[in-house]
This record gives sequence, C-alpha cells and structure tokens, in this order.
Amino acid sequence: MRKKIIDISVGISSDMLIYPGDPKPRVKTISSIEKNGAKVSGISFGSHTGTHIDAPSHIFKNGITVDQIKLDGLVGKALLLDFSINGKVIAGSDLEDIYRRFEHISDITILLLKTNNVAYPDESAAYWIIKNGFTTVGIDGMSVDVPSQMVIHGQLLGNGIIIVECLNLYGVDEGVYDFICLPLKIIDCDGAPARAVLFLD
Repeated sequence: MRKKIIDISVGISSDMLIYPGDPKPRVKTISSIEKNGAKVSGISFGSHTGTHIDAPSHIFKNGITVDQIKLDGLVGKALLLDFSINGKVIAGSDLEDIYRRFEHISDITILLLKTNNVAYPDESAAYWIIKNGFTTVGIDGMSVDVPSQMVIHGQLLGNGIIIVECLNLYGVDEGVYDFICLPLKIIDCDGAPARAVLFLD
C-alpha cells in the first residue's frame, strides 16, 4: 500500500513573507513559449528563503557549507510536537514531558516543532535535543531563535545538528512520520531552499 505524502514546504514567490533584511524573491520570465518555443524563468532569492536548510557556515566562519551536509541526517523517522497553543518559550522540560508519550518508538532521529510562530526553543531545549541524539531539528517559524539572536543556532549547528526552518506544518497533527528534506546543492553556500515532505501509512 502506498504511503500518503504530505508536502510541508513553503512555496517561493515574489510576494511571500521573508525574514527582515533578506533579499526579496523574484521570478521573471526570460523566454516564452509564444516567442521562443519554450518558457524559461530567471530566479533570484536569498539562501534562506522559504523552507530551507541552515548549514554551519551560516554562523561559523569555518563551518561546512550546505553542499557538504550529510543527507542521511535529513532522511528518517520524525517526531512532530505541537506547541502552537503554548505561546511561550519551549524548554527542555516541555520536550521531555511530551516525548515520554513517544519514547517507546525506536529510531526517531528528527524533531519537528509546530509553533505557529508563537514559541521558540530556549537553551535548555537545545541541550535536550543534543543530549537525545537528534540529527535534525525543523520548525515552522522563520528561525529557531528569537529575532536578532543566534544562540540556539550556535548550540545546534555547533553540535552537528541540521536546522530546517520555515516549514508548513499547518493542519499536520502531532505524531511520528517518515521525513525527507533535501536542499538545493549550491556550492559553498551557507544555506539553501529545500523541499520537505512527510510520509504517512
């Protein structure tokens, strides 16, 4: 039986929301079917536009770039936890309390945080994530950090944990899923847009 595929990516368009200060995306028709026999578009956007991967080089001068990230960390069993009604900081104790309901499930390597942009993980949450051996953390907000801070980025990326930001988790229930998220292979770049999907039996 085929699994249901749930697209949890944010599409890129010229009128989308972007992180303050990031380049505005542009999609421009370069050639058309009518005039040239085929349509080709010119595309311009920042490396952290829409659903995207943060590479360590995003904040570390000698960190690896997005084309060097090991993709096996972005494929696996994911636990999605819903903090969208909390409206507060997500602490390590919050993660531990909810995780107990799922700890009987083996091979969970990816943690997804549904927040509706009203909650952020704090340093204790980052420590809990590191301690529990997750390879990847994803969030539906534009950043895992509160605006203008990079503390959580530093903790996670500094411990080899991949960050996925700006997921579309609207309407997706808390639970365990199969997860794939693959970034564009942009050489020597600090991040890249990605297509993220969940698989459900």
